[in-house]
Amino acid sequence: MRDDNLVSSRPRAGTLVVPRPSADSYVQHVMSINDLLEFATGTRFAIESVAMVTIDDELAARSGLGIAEQWLTVRGFRQTDGVEDTGAALCRTEYYINRAFAAVGRLLQRHQGPIFPLIEDLFGLNIVEVQQEIMAVLLTPELSAGLDIEPGTPALQVQRTYRASDGQVAQVTINTHPASRFRHSMTMRRVRG
Repeated sequence: MRDDNLVSSRPRAGTLVVPRPSADSYVQHVMSINDLLEFATGTRFAIESVAMVTIDDELAARSGLGIAEQWLTVRGFRQTDGVEDTGAALCRTEYYINRAFAAVGRLLQRHQGPIFPLIEDLFGLNIVEVQQEIMAVLLTPELSAGLDIEPGTPALQVQRTYRASDGQVAQVTINTHPASRFRHSMTMRRVRG
């Protein structure tokens, strides 16, 4: 049961049975950049649009990108593999790809999985750091329609900024998950020394 993460033990608190995550929620266990490669396992990304955009004030505030910069924007919804387009999406996904790597956009309709390894392969760079921020938001009417959920419903927004070894931002992703469809799991260990 411990190997299946069905029990949780704490010193001086005992052992507790942990409920299985519901089948319609998406559980993410990430400890390293390599784990992000597994992020999309069991899901597919249905692309809605691919276009160059100029970052405005609102998008700069949401993404951390510079106002008036141009980025390749890829938007769509992530769904569980095997679920037809009539199924509820797990999350709304937005990719903002550095203009220097915008040529990757031509390959995305045939590409499965995360985009950052494709950027690494095509342009010979290494993603060495991913900064992740998770915040609580309320779903806008635009996002709620695509997620088949009521506007104003609580959601978690996960923003990741991918940096190459030269320090430049290669990609920013924003995933917006209805609260009932996402759970983030993290294990921390005490470091002695």
